[in-house]
Amino acid sequence: MACALTRWFCSCCLLLGLSGCSPDKAVTGLQVKAIGSLDRFAPFEPVVGKDEVTLFAARNEYEGFQFVITGGTQGSVNVQASVSPLRNEAGDVIDTVQVFRERYVKVNTPSPHSPYPPQYWPDILLPAANPAEKISAAYRAFPQNLTAGENLPVWVDVHIPTGTKPGVYTGKVQVNADEQAPLELPITLTVWNFTLPERSPLRTVFGTNGYRVAEIYGFERTGKSADDNRLIRAYNDFMLDHYLTPESLWDAFPEADANGKPDFQRSFAGLGTVTENMRHYMQDKHASTYTYVFADSYPFADPLVKDRQRAQQFMRDYAGWCAAHAGSERCYTDPSFVDEPDTREAYQYARRWGEFFDQIRLPKGEKIRFQVSEPPLNENPAVGSLLGAVDVWIPKFYDLWLDVDHLGKNVVGQRLALGEEVWAYTALVLDFDEYRKRNPRADVLKGNYPPVWQLDFPAINYRIPTWLFHRYGVTGLGYWDTVAWADGTDIWNDAAGFISDNPPGLRFNGDGLLVYPAKQAQTGFDGPLASLRLKWIRESVEDYMYIDLLLKAGESEFVQQQLGKIARNFGDWDNNPAVLMQVRQALGERLASR
Repeated sequence: MACALTRWFCSCCLLLGLSGCSPDKAVTGLQVKAIGSLDRFAPFEPVVGKDEVTLFAARNEYEGFQFVITGGTQGSVNVQASVSPLRNEAGDVIDTVQVFRERYVKVNTPSPHSPYPPQYWPDILLPAANPAEKISAAYRAFPQNLTAGENLPVWVDVHIPTGTKPGVYTGKVQVNADEQAPLELPITLTVWNFTLPERSPLRTVFGTNGYRVAEIYGFERTGKSADDNRLIRAYNDFMLDHYLTPESLWDAFPEADANGKPDFQRSFAGLGTVTENMRHYMQDKHASTYTYVFADSYPFADPLVKDRQRAQQFMRDYAGWCAAHAGSERCYTDPSFVDEPDTREAYQYARRWGEFFDQIRLPKGEKIRFQVSEPPLNENPAVGSLLGAVDVWIPKFYDLWLDVDHLGKNVVGQRLALGEEVWAYTALVLDFDEYRKRNPRADVLKGNYPPVWQLDFPAINYRIPTWLFHRYGVTGLGYWDTVAWADGTDIWNDAAGFISDNPPGLRFNGDGLLVYPAKQAQTGFDGPLASLRLKWIRESVEDYMYIDLLLKAGESEFVQQQLGKIARNFGDWDNNPAVLMQVRQALGERLASR
C-alpha cells in the first residue's frame, strides 16, 4: 500500500516492502502484475509488479503467490482469472493449484501504534473453485466488474506433492474480460530436491473452538447431528491443512462415564468414536499436538481436593490413551488452563496444578506436560515463583527479548537445560510504550517491535516469528483465537476483530480473526475461509521447517549467517520482505545441495 498508505511519512519507498511508490501512468487497458507474497495494494493504488511469476519450493510444500488485476481507464467487465497446471519438459504435471480472489475489508480505526491511517486491506480469500451459483458478486471470486483503475488482488496456492520430480515446471496465469484481449503471466517453478515433513516439527495450538463454530452457525453442539459435527470437523481440518492444530479437537476427547473414567468409545454422529477421531487428526491430518480437555470444574467439580483421586486416575487413563494414539511427546494440557497469572494467588493456584499433574505418572515414566502462558523470567518476585511447577512455558515474543537479549539473564535457557519446553505467543500490543523505553531501536516503521498480529501492521509481522524461534529454543507457537470478533461487527466489511475493555475502546484489527465463516446465504456454502494472514502464518511454519532441517543437518553456522541478514532477535529485525525471500531461497538452495 505504498504511497497511498504512508504519504505522511517522508519516503514511502523505504516503508515495509509494500511495493513501489512511483506514480505510474493511468492504465489504459486491463493490466495484470505479479507481486510479492507479502505485498499489499489499496483498491485504487498504482500497482508496481513484475510480468512473470518465479517460484522455488520443496516437495510437500505449499508455495503461495499473488498477482493483481487492474481495470483500465474504461473499467473492465466480467473479469476472470485462472492458473494452468504446471509441467516440466518430461510432461510431469503439478495440478494441485487453488485460486482465490482477495476481498477487501476496512480498518476504520487503526490498531494502537499501527503505522497506517484508516485503509482498505485485502484479506478474505474467496475460492474460485466454489461451484455455487446465484451468489452475489461481493461474495464470489469471479467474474468481477472493475471500475476505472480498480485493483483485484488474487492469491494462488500451489502444493507440490511428495512424489514430484525435482526440476523446473512452467505454467501461466490467464486473465480475461469482456471486449478485452486476454492477458497472461508466465510461471516458473523450481522444485528442489528435498521434502518437507508431513508433520510440522513446530508444535502449534491455535484457538478454534467447536462451541464458537456452533454459535456462529446457530446450532447447539451436542454431537448428535452429523451435519453439525462435520462442520466443526471442517474447521479443525482446515486449520490442520495450514499446519495449525486447534486448541480443542472436540470430537477426539472423552467425557467421564458413570464411574468417572474416560469414555474412549464416545461416538459422534457422522464421524466415529473418540479414538477413531483421534486417529484421523494424528494420522491423516498430522496434528503436531493434542490438548487434553480437562479443567478445574470438568469433568469433576473439585479435582484439586474432594475429587482429587478420581481426577488423577481419569488423567492417568487419558494420558495413557493419548500416548498410545498420538505419542506422549504430543500430549499437553490446555495453554488456557492457567492463563497469564499475574498475582500471588494466581501463582499459588498454578503451582497447585503443577503438583497435581506431577503426581500422575504413566507406565513408562512420562509426565503430563503442564503448560502456563507465562515467561520463566519473573520480574515481580512478590507474586512467588513457578519454577519447578511448569513443564511448558509460553511467554510473549516481548518476554523472550526482555529475558535473553535486553537483560541477558536467559532464564529461558536455564529451563530448557532442565528438560522443560518453551513456546511463544503474541497478543495485542499494549506494552509498546514500556518496550520502547527499554529498546532505543524500537521503531514501528522498521519492524523492531516484537511481532504483532493485527491487520494494519506490516505483513512481515506474520512471517518473521519462526525465523527467530531457534535463537531462544522455542518449539511451539500458540494463539488465542481464530474466529473471534467484537459483538456487532460486520467482519465482511469491518476489520475490528477485538475491542478492549481496559483501556476501553481500543481496536485491535483482525486480532483473533484468521478464519472467516462462509455461510450459504453469502458464499453458497457453510465452512471456513482463509484470511491472507493465515497463508502467511502457514508459510512461516514452512520457514521453520527449512531452518529445522538445516540445524539437524549440522548447518548452524550457515543458518546464523543467513538469518542475521534479516532477523537478529525479537528486538532487532528488519521489515524487508525482499531480503526475507532472498534468505529463504538461500536456505532452500543449501538444503537442495546436500
